[in-house]
Amino acid sequence: MRSRPRLIVAAVVTALVGALLTVVPSTGSDGQASAANAADFDPGYLISDQQFYDGRAMSATQVQTFIDAKHPGCAAGYRCLDTYAQRTPTMPADAYCAGLAGRSSESAASIIARVGQACNISQRYLLVLLQKEQSLVTSRAPSTRQYTAATGFGCPDTAPCDSSVGGFFYQVYYGARQFQRYAAHPERWSHRAGVTNWVWWHPNQACGRSSITIRNAATAGLYNYTPYRPNAAALANLYGTGNSCSSYGNRNTWRMWSDWFGDPTQTVVQLPTAKRISGTDRYRTAVAVSRSEFGAGVPVVYLASGQNFPDGLSAGPAAAHQGGPVLLTPRAELPKHVLDEIVRLRPQRVVIVGDANSVSAAVETAVRGLWGSRGPLAGATVTVDELPASTDVEQTTEQPSEPAATTEPTPSATAEPTPADTAEPVPSESAEPTASAEVDPAEAVAPAGPDASASPQPSPTATAGSAPTSASELARSQETLAATAADPASPDAQTSAANPVLRLGGKDRFETSRMIAEYAFRSASSAFFATGLRFPDALSAGPAAARRDGPVLLVDNRRGFDAPTRATLQRLGVRWAGVVGNGSSVSAPIASGIASTGATVVRYGGSNRFETSVRLAADFGDVRTAYVVSGQNFPDALAGAAVAGSQNAPMLLTSRHCMPEEVRTALVRAKPESVLVLGGPPTIYTSTLRYTSC
Repeated sequence: MRSRPRLIVAAVVTALVGALLTVVPSTGSDGQASAANAADFDPGYLISDQQFYDGRAMSATQVQTFIDAKHPGCAAGYRCLDTYAQRTPTMPADAYCAGLAGRSSESAASIIARVGQACNISQRYLLVLLQKEQSLVTSRAPSTRQYTAATGFGCPDTAPCDSSVGGFFYQVYYGARQFQRYAAHPERWSHRAGVTNWVWWHPNQACGRSSITIRNAATAGLYNYTPYRPNAAALANLYGTGNSCSSYGNRNTWRMWSDWFGDPTQTVVQLPTAKRISGTDRYRTAVAVSRSEFGAGVPVVYLASGQNFPDGLSAGPAAAHQGGPVLLTPRAELPKHVLDEIVRLRPQRVVIVGDANSVSAAVETAVRGLWGSRGPLAGATVTVDELPASTDVEQTTEQPSEPAATTEPTPSATAEPTPADTAEPVPSESAEPTASAEVDPAEAVAPAGPDASASPQPSPTATAGSAPTSASELARSQETLAATAADPASPDAQTSAANPVLRLGGKDRFETSRMIAEYAFRSASSAFFATGLRFPDALSAGPAAARRDGPVLLVDNRRGFDAPTRATLQRLGVRWAGVVGNGSSVSAPIASGIASTGATVVRYGGSNRFETSVRLAADFGDVRTAYVVSGQNFPDALAGAAVAGSQNAPMLLTSRHCMPEEVRTALVRAKPESVLVLGGPPTIYTSTLRYTSC
């Protein structure tokens, strides 16, 4: 594996500089090339992710045309890149590249084009890499070694090349593949995006090092491949040499791309104008999100706490599966505009998520009052056979009192972001399990005890009169009551019709997530697993779970893969499991425990919360709609998960002031017809709506 860059030193410098000085800035296939200007060199942002991770940048024909245009002609007795061909092997698909079928004779242009497409690395970069490492694009008399070490992969500066990856095809393939390894496992490498990195000026450490905040994954990959930065002397003589502490690899990559293809950091915006859905606080935003998708007569409304995240994380995919929205409420009182939205929706059932420590008895009373004798939904009940099969839960005929008067809630994160929103960039919840300074005040206390407060919680509740008290009892109750659907006149059916309000609340957030899963899904072949101690990973998992028609289950590394979670998986019949975040979020033992049930396990983990959301969104492919929510606050995304899930749309996380480059690139790749941003300007600035990258 290549561990150090190939430096241009001593006689090699003399040989290459003359060739490099003859490179005339020329127009690439997009017609936007221009001469490089050292003043434009940004060591933290060498190339955009959009341009770098673009396996469709050039076809084989375009690559051949480019090489032909750049090549000055081959010296007698040599085989140059424009005419080079070889027998190529079959390469099986793996986690980094698609499979490639071998060919009896394949040109260099075809190898570059097919490898770039298989590994989703721009053919433009592969051409630059071949030139930067061995001058192969323009060489008139290439040696055998130039082909053997074409991309410098497996060729450290201090040791011979690894012969197992020698030869033109293997060099191009493994060189391209290596950049996907950097992107997939950033924690394994020395240089990472989104943080300050110390980068040496030269292999001679006496030359010192300096700090760089690397802005994106592609730039981090370049520094991992070639771990030095050019000094002032190298930049002052952009087409020549600097001093004894100068290195040139990343300078030449940036300069050659600029000369051949134009600004490597430029992102071509191919996105629709983003539209915002918001209210003056998190509760009104949830109402606005509901109104954007759902009309009257929905099967269900889920009502979750807007002040604490855990219970609501599992509600999104459940609501999407059953065909209704998620609305939010403060713990103590239900805002009038939320009540009004429930009345507008005229649901067949309202599911309150969490026990009274999350959503108070007063809120439940207010909801029940909607169906009271003088309530606006009086008489608007349904019999059990009209409910979705998975919503048949035993209830009693007890009638609630009239709803108590409500007051407007204090504006929340949607209108007044907490201090958590001010720190940029935000470390990943996937990678930074103790990043308490980033979280919402409600989140900060969540891991310490029960879901909504530090006070002890009562026993689990799944209440609507006399109702099941655990996930397993809930499942058994569904089987028992399914028979009532066939007889609307039965006492059980009339009981359910009179009380269309159900509360699902376990002894902790983990049991609540299991209860929601077993209530909403009679069976599910797929499920996602996310930490219940922090919110970002599970936010993006909601729509991904809905896409696969499965639940999100919360887990805790401290507990491991416990027996209740195993039982829920087995009852649902889960055969595929998505694990969200790296090992600090969902541990390897938990993933192994899931696999021990016979389920296929796929992990979605990025170097930060934004990249994790990108990895989840990649499963959707091209989409009509994409949602963007704050990666620093949870309320808007709780409501958004149900809507995004119902539309088969991904939900990407963003920073407050700007859009992370990897998120922006993911949107471009997804080609949505519409981009919907959830939350008001204090939570997500207008600059983010304009796709301003960071």
